Amino acid sequence: MKQKPHFLIQFICIFAVLTAILLQGFTHVVKMTPLKGYVPDEQPVKLTFKTYYDGTYQNYLTEHAKRNSGFREVCIRSYNQCLFSLFRKSTNDNIITGNHKEMFLKMYLDEVTGKTFKSHYASKEAFEAEAQQNIMKTLVLIDSLQKHNTAFLFVEAPSKTWVYPEYMPQTYQDSIMSFSIQDYYTQLFEQNGIPHINFLSYFKSLKGKTKYPLYTQYGTHWAENTIPFVADSVLQKIGSLIGQEMPHIICVDENVQTAYTLRDGEIENLMNLLLPIRKPAVPQPIMALSDTTLHKPNILVIGDSYFIQLHESCFAGCFDRCDFWKYNDEVINKKIEFLGKVNYYPEVYKVIDEVDLVMVITTSVYAYNYMFGFCETANEAFADPDGKHKQKMIDETIERIKSTPEWFEDIKQHAEKKGISLDEMLRNAAIYTIEMDKKNKQQ
Repeated sequence: MKQKPHFLIQFICIFAVLTAILLQGFTHVVKMTPLKGYVPDEQPVKLTFKTYYDGTYQNYLTEHAKRNSGFREVCIRSYNQCLFSLFRKSTNDNIITGNHKEMFLKMYLDEVTGKTFKSHYASKEAFEAEAQQNIMKTLVLIDSLQKHNTAFLFVEAPSKTWVYPEYMPQTYQDSIMSFSIQDYYTQLFEQNGIPHINFLSYFKSLKGKTKYPLYTQYGTHWAENTIPFVADSVLQKIGSLIGQEMPHIICVDENVQTAYTLRDGEIENLMNLLLPIRKPAVPQPIMALSDTTLHKPNILVIGDSYFIQLHESCFAGCFDRCDFWKYNDEVINKKIEFLGKVNYYPEVYKVIDEVDLVMVITTSVYAYNYMFGFCETANEAFADPDGKHKQKMIDETIERIKSTPEWFEDIKQHAEKKGISLDEMLRNAAIYTIEMDKKNKQQ
């Protein structure tokens, strides 16, 4: 009996695989887990003589095909897995592997080695002069807040690179800056009586003395097991500043496990691997408040991502109102729906006026953008409590957009594409235009 040639079976298998990939690319019938990380929105390009001649349209088709190819996510994760398993490397240029399998984000390595510093300042003296000006701004802010019976607290969050520099690759260890920006600000805070907490120095003192590491191998923020201590320290400091008793944070259960939270395993998530990495068990503590009957003050927090873990814990339950203005840009409050920028939030003055304490929390990589411009935001709010001046600017810009047919039509298309109302899209476009006009004037 004549056997079927092997190449026919191989052809059928290959044809089946290619057909499945093609069908998936067109229909996406199999739901895939999206890749982690930032991916810019696809910008469609219309076919015209100009876009065809300069290659813009062809580039768009190529990028569109890449984005929509069948089973793209599985292919990328498989490639990443092979590279990591065989060579301990990542395709993400922002992820660096250090000693003892420790992982770092490049932005933190650039900061601790002075690369970020050199891109902002010509010399150490130039930085110190700017830092002293920022302290003057802070003192003016504190004075203005006191007139509204509002206290102030600055929390210096520690970065993994400054606490565990010995885990960084040797090339980075050899280039560590001779001084710390946070330490210099701490010195100025103490000299000028500005309320603050320096967790950087405290974490350094705790290193090697705790049962579990202060940062996980695949995390870049403080580990979940440090949150009960961090949250309780902040609460007691707040209590002393506003003159009232605050509850303590109690760790009910260490809850030791290998299933990491998003923050403890954030670098692993960004690597987009096919299989989870085997990791040591660490605590994912279950927390509670020592007393839920105490009076709950109001608080406004301006900070970076280091506050998210506190915000998601029972820390926020200690306050009647806990507003978080992430990077002084995004309004985060479970009771409020506002998707615009903080600087155009109509409640800015009201929030600052009603809270009992304003807290700023930031790590060293964001010290170059002091308080994310909150001093200026507060000054504008005090000068224009009702926000009438800003609203007038927005209304005038909206009318400018409407009076330009091509611009207005473009806004309509964007609103339809994003699935939001035309009024909301007009407001967002007006705010963006105002901000860009400001930047252009400053340059």
